[in-house]
Amino acid sequence: MNVEHRIAILARLGFELSPDCRVLDFGCGAGRCVYDLLDHGFSNACGYDVKDYLELRDPADRARFLITDSGQLPFADRSFDLIISDQVLEHVQDQVGMLRELHRVMRPGGVALHIFPARYCLLENHIGVPFGGVFGHRWWYKLWAWLGIRNDFQKGLSADETADRNTCYFVGGLNYVSNSCYQVVWQSLGYQWKWFDQEFLDTCERPRARLLGRIVRRLPLVCWLNRTFITRRVFLKKA
Repeated sequence: MNVEHRIAILARLGFELSPDCRVLDFGCGAGRCVYDLLDHGFSNACGYDVKDYLELRDPADRARFLITDSGQLPFADRSFDLIISDQVLEHVQDQVGMLRELHRVMRPGGVALHIFPARYCLLENHIGVPFGGVFGHRWWYKLWAWLGIRNDFQKGLSADETADRNTCYFVGGLNYVSNSCYQVVWQSLGYQWKWFDQEFLDTCERPRARLLGRIVRRLPLVCWLNRTFITRRVFLKKA
């Protein structure tokens, strides 16, 4: 999702993103989103990740990115107006602790946009196994490996080797939490929250998505199905 789309969504949700806002890309990866923000005039954008995947334009840019796996965000209290993440939360093992940290570094009235896969995702994107984030059993992974399911890093591996790798990844790299549990945690930590599926569709640059948004407005069950089986999009606000 590009910067213009995020700005449009935030405006629909009642939050105006000014050029001097402090923005954190949580789980910044290669840094592309931070650079996109900088290119759009948001000079106070920075990134955080637990591993260094950065593809820097200039070595001096490293100062904008903080890489640490300590479990605590290396930022002062009330540092950010906006926090964004895309396909990150499903990898966080201590989600309560990290959501508490994100709440700590948000200023009062600050907001966050998080996009992450649904718990019952029909196809787990990282390992390519149907419902691979739900059925965490080696026999399940071996069944699909035996049927020929491999991700790009598993080509040429036997079914046993593939199943072993997927099992280890499920235990150490994935953590799919249900929507109802998230809602309890968000409320207990002091967040106001809202699923923003409708706003996402209404402001999308693709005409088909906007058409779907008009349909969804009359059939809210579609949004529920989307965040249950495909993708979750949540807006959080620090009260």
